[in-house]
Amino acid sequence: MPSPRTEVEPTAASRWARFDPRGPLAVLQRLNARLITTLATVALVGLVVSGLAINQILPGYFTEQTQELVATSAASTGILLRQEIIRFGGSELGRNTAEVQELRDTRIVPNVAAQAARIFSATVTIINADDEPVAQATPPESDVAALEAQRLRKDSAVGPIRARVEVDLPSGTSTHYFVVISDPFSTREETLERIQSALLAAGVLALAVSLVTGIVAARSLTVPIGRLRRVAGRVAQGQLDERAEPSGVLEVDELAAQFNVMADRLAGTLRMLEADRDRLREFVADVSHELRTPIAALRMYTELQADGKVDEATRREFLERSTEQIGRLEWLSTNLLDLSRIDAGIFPLDMRDGDLRDPVQAVVQALSEVAMERGVALDSVVPADPVELRFDRERIVQLLTNLIGNALKFTPSAGSVSIHLADSPDGAAIEVRDTGPGIVADELSRIFERFFRGTNTGQARASGSGLGLAIVRSIVDMHAGEIDVESVTGQGTAFRITLPRAPAADTIADEVKVNESSRGHVPARNPGSVP
Repeated sequence: MPSPRTEVEPTAASRWARFDPRGPLAVLQRLNARLITTLATVALVGLVVSGLAINQILPGYFTEQTQELVATSAASTGILLRQEIIRFGGSELGRNTAEVQELRDTRIVPNVAAQAARIFSATVTIINADDEPVAQATPPESDVAALEAQRLRKDSAVGPIRARVEVDLPSGTSTHYFVVISDPFSTREETLERIQSALLAAGVLALAVSLVTGIVAARSLTVPIGRLRRVAGRVAQGQLDERAEPSGVLEVDELAAQFNVMADRLAGTLRMLEADRDRLREFVADVSHELRTPIAALRMYTELQADGKVDEATRREFLERSTEQIGRLEWLSTNLLDLSRIDAGIFPLDMRDGDLRDPVQAVVQALSEVAMERGVALDSVVPADPVELRFDRERIVQLLTNLIGNALKFTPSAGSVSIHLADSPDGAAIEVRDTGPGIVADELSRIFERFFRGTNTGQARASGSGLGLAIVRSIVDMHAGEIDVESVTGQGTAFRITLPRAPAADTIADEVKVNESSRGHVPARNPGSVP
């Protein structure tokens, strides 16, 4: 049965690999293009909405204003008609004209219509009480040309407006007429066209301003981001000292600050990896060198004995030297194993409360015979009262053996090595001082490196492997202590170890303990202490 097909979800790296920053769609994905488009769209939408609203409101408003003006003109025409009839009725000759409808409609009303047409620039129609048009007048042609020169147009969309006019006759009776105003000359259409043109020009100007504003706003963001991108590119190419500069944009500066923190950590990590690589290369070379010497000696002794041409005394000498080389190999492999366990974080500590005087006196007693053979005075000074501390006895013995053994090895005959143990409320201090050749000042910072052997050690340099002090440093670190060294060339060296009363390794939860390896300051995980 075939296995079901598994769809692999595309990763971010694969999606970036398919992205083409120079493609036609990439322009729309740029931040500056999006900002400019957004601002232009907002401005355009605002202008369109404003234009539509104005086009809906203004025509009706102007039409209403023009209709009110025409209605006023109709009322004014009616007043003019009444005044003219009253004027005619006030004289004996015109009384009859004002009283008789036929005379009134032919002599008075047409003159009033013509006069109103000229005054109000509109077509004036007057209808009598019988609903018969008796007069209609339009503005004269000369007035029409002048009106058009003033940008007034005949507005057929307004009107006609009809007004009833009550007229009193000389006889005391009354009648009525209807005044109709139509086709007035007005600026309504001209004003609307001007407003629309102004709106269009303002829209174009606002759109241009929004585009310019969008470009400026986009550049204020994209330029700092572009600088940050270029800095990131240089960092990606290996220029780890590049850092982003402040841009004045708060969000971009916060991003740049985080980028600088990341770049600092990346640079530190890479430098640490490079240092580890260099140390590993040196470590392999030193281990090869250290192993080559005893192996070559053992091979030579074996080949010489295989020839069968050596006497018994020489054979015994070869066996003794072979035993020494095997012991050296065993010691070297043990130290390398200890360092590898420290690096892996599986170097357990058997932390127990005890008297720190005990390991000090035990190591001094164990090495007293070596001191006598080398003609070196070995003495120790410890407090009369117990120095109660929590420590791993075996590791402290190993630490003291390395330090005191080095002091004895590098101190010439008739010299001295002294060990001082001091107690304090915060912890205890162990000082190992010798009168050897001392350490060159330039080499003090490297003495705890693996396989490092100073240049001022004479013949004793050849018998060491350079691992002892590295192990000492690791044991001190695992006890959360400190180690300092002082040395004066030609006068001797002093190592001072400070162990806290409550080491950090004891205050951490039992299931997780952190130790520092001698290779650097990178913490390694320790699964726990030996019960």
